[in-house]
Order: sequence, then structure tokens, then C-alpha cells
Amino acid sequence: MTSVGFQRSVPVELSILEVPLAFVHIPKTAGTSFIRYLEGHFLKSEIAPPFLGDFNAIQISDPSKKLFWGHFRLVDIARYLPHALFLTFLRHPVLRSYSQYKSWHDPRNFPKDDPWRNVMTTEQIDDIEFAQKVSFEEFVSGRRARFETELRDVQTLMLSSHQPGTPQFLPSAKDNLLSMAFFGIVEEFDLSIRLLQQHILGFKSYDVAPQLENRSDTSPLSLSKKGADRLSDMLQNDMELYRFAIEIFSERIKGTVRCGR
Repeated sequence: MTSVGFQRSVPVELSILEVPLAFVHIPKTAGTSFIRYLEGHFLKSEIAPPFLGDFNAIQISDPSKKLFWGHFRLVDIARYLPHALFLTFLRHPVLRSYSQYKSWHDPRNFPKDDPWRNVMTTEQIDDIEFAQKVSFEEFVSGRRARFETELRDVQTLMLSSHQPGTPQFLPSAKDNLLSMAFFGIVEEFDLSIRLLQQHILGFKSYDVAPQLENRSDTSPLSLSKKGADRLSDMLQNDMELYRFAIEIFSERIKGTVRCGR
């Protein structure tokens, strides 16, 4: 079976939902902004702790929790919450990769009291601290395994029910994306929020303060041809998934909200 086995239900009413929301936060896809927005619609006691690798630690079996979120794969969270309404955002793969680098490159994003340090290995911490010293070219072209893991088809991996290299890796991600309650596009964030409001009734206007959004800086991306070719090789599935998502997103926008900003 390619799909994880849930269906997109629209529209539904947020105030009377009998199942939780589960936000699959693909790294560097406006997830901080989106989760702050989602949190504004629930009591603090209804929001599960952020996922740091242990599903039991996020009170996955607690029926009082109405919002789960974190960097979990869709197929993994669906095993625990098969009837949840799943949400995610996608981003242009090259821009997502650059944002990943900028996040690691900025030491302010990985302070000594970051809770991730408690669940990371010494090698993983060393990788992030090394990334603070290198250029984007070196980040892309280097041969550190974790650097490649953070770049190669990350969005497809997060949404697929299959492993990289298998025939169903990309098709599964597409099928699962179609089955989700909602997905948005970072480059069309405002329209995405409007689409969400059409799919799940009761969501308010977006009013998250800029200081809570964790936006990356807008310094220009620069790669040599060799670096660009290597990045393109690592993003083949993500680019196809993104093109597919844009097509579906555009169709849904035409069908539910008036186009334009």
C-alpha cells in the first residue's frame, strides 16, 4: 500500500474535531511560524510537547492532546495516530536547502541550552558546529554524511511511506500528500493560510509576531556549477514532488479561494 491509509476530509469544524491535528514539520519550511499559528487555537494543556525523537515523550496516547507537531516522518506518526488530520508545508527544494545551511551556520540557532543537545550524539553536535565555519559551497560539496542527510530529498523522505532508492519512494510521497488534510506552500504562505481556513473551519487570521517566526536572512545563494550540479542531484525527487505539489495547490486555490494576494 502506497498511502499511509488516511483520507482528506474537507471541510471540518475545528471546534468540534474528534481527532487531533498532527503537523509534519519538514525542516526549514516555515514550520516555526505555522506551529505558532496553530498553537493560538488550542489551550496549552491540549498541545503535546515538541517531538525530539521519542513518541512516548510527547504523550502520544493522551486523549486530551489535540495538537501534535515535530520533525517526524508522516508514516511514523500515522502508526500512532492513524485517524489524525495531517498537515504540512513544502518549500522550493533549493531554497529549503539554503535555509537549512543558514540555520546551521548561525550559532545563535544552536545555543548551549538548546534541548536538542540532550538527544544528539557528539558527532551530530560536531557536524552543526562545523557547519558554522563553512560556506554553502562547502556544505553542499562536502562529504559529511549528516550534511547529505539534511539535503538529499528531505521533503520526499518525510512524506513517503517507503525508503529512498525503492520504486515507490516518490509515488508514495505524492499519494500521501494528496491524502493529507492540508498542505501549504511556503512561497504562497498567505494563500496557504486562506486555503487552510477553507478546509478546516474556525482558523483565525494569521497574526504571529515577526519575532516569533524564526525567519532566515535573505542573503543571496551562491554556488559554483559543480556545487549546483551536486545539489541538483540530491534534490531530484524533492523537485518532482514540489512541482506536483504546486500543481495540486494551484488547482485547490482555484476551487476554493479567489486567486491573488
